Amino acid sequence: MKTIVVLNSKGGVGKSNITRHLAVAAEMENAGAAVLCDTDPQSSLADWWNARPSETPPLAVVGVTEFSSKQPVLASRFHYLFFDTAAADAEQYAEVLRSADLIVIPVVPSPDDVRSLNRLTLPVVKKSGRPFIFVLSKARPGTQLLISTMGALSEHGVVCQTIIQQREGYAKAAYAGSTMLEDEPTGKGAAEIRELWDFVKSRIDEKTNLSKKAKGLLHV
Repeated sequence: MKTIVVLNSKGGVGKSNITRHLAVAAEMENAGAAVLCDTDPQSSLADWWNARPSETPPLAVVGVTEFSSKQPVLASRFHYLFFDTAAADAEQYAEVLRSADLIVIPVVPSPDDVRSLNRLTLPVVKKSGRPFIFVLSKARPGTQLLISTMGALSEHGVVCQTIIQQREGYAKAAYAGSTMLEDEPTGKGAAEIRELWDFVKSRIDEKTNLSKKAKGLLHV
């Protein structure tokens, strides 16, 4: 099972939105059975799932402290796990992060968000030693602020070139328990989600291939 953890200690950056859209993208592509995990006390992901007409992807109720014991059970049933996190001390997710195949860090392009990221989230992520990417969220394309934020983030790691824009369709989908992939499949929002999912998969596959090569080395 591939575990994707969506993390940022700051609230309001679009973690739940990205988590559910990636999970639905995986399901729609038939990339393998996906499962969601919500540990946010605000229950944004759980509320969305309860409003959802479809029962897929399913939602697993797993506490942070239970994750390591429940992971083998989930791994026997699912190919992808998408783990949503709360706006809280990232250190509480240290054990979960060590199990991640990829950590996705949504960032709103603003000086406050970048400072918060550098102070609260990045140290914990880097300590985990797991691969991570930045995703610009709730962004307006072409602005100087977006460009400068991408530049600042690139000093610390890989920045996804697909921007998750500020779109009314995301809010409408959240109310309906849906996604833009389902509501507007030919729209720009759906296109940017598919591009993001393709990038996430490519990063996971790259890491997997490197691990296989390392295991195949002959030491003499």
